[in-house]
Amino acid sequence: MTQTLTGPGQELIDRAKQNVAAARDQLLTTFSFVPDDKLNWSPSPSARTPLQIAAHCGSATATFAGLLRGEPWPLAPTAAEAAAQIRERDAKGCTREEAIQSIDASSKSLLAALEQATPEILGSTIWTAFGEFPYAFAVTFPAEHISGHARQIDYLQTIWGDIQDHH
Repeated sequence: MTQTLTGPGQELIDRAKQNVAAARDQLLTTFSFVPDDKLNWSPSPSARTPLQIAAHCGSATATFAGLLRGEPWPLAPTAAEAAAQIRERDAKGCTREEAIQSIDASSKSLLAALEQATPEILGSTIWTAFGEFPYAFAVTFPAEHISGHARQIDYLQTIWGDIQDHH
């Protein structure tokens, strides 16, 4: 019989869900202010464009959802190889609408994965090419990841002269 979370474990999951929803909303709001002519702009060849950042958030959130469901790490086994895979995946083109759909779908999947957390899984660890992490710590990654990338888009906007706070 699977136990359900209560007390501090449930509070951790509830907070993680709230943080993911807030980060997703922050990203989508910030991304909505990127003009069409700046979607594929970056300050240097090695920097992601706003569209690549948004697409990356969708695919990374889907990866986080799988990990939090207990699925194995889906990318290369070393950090350098995984980082290269992620960069290659993110460089593939998509539209604004596809990026938004990916963010929405992966966020829903992540929230559903968090809903399924049990005391057993909360005490487990998650392995990635970037390290092994306690599940209870890993639930904080997705929101921080999404928020960090929303701030990257904020910064790009200041480069092209948009200095308004879009949060």
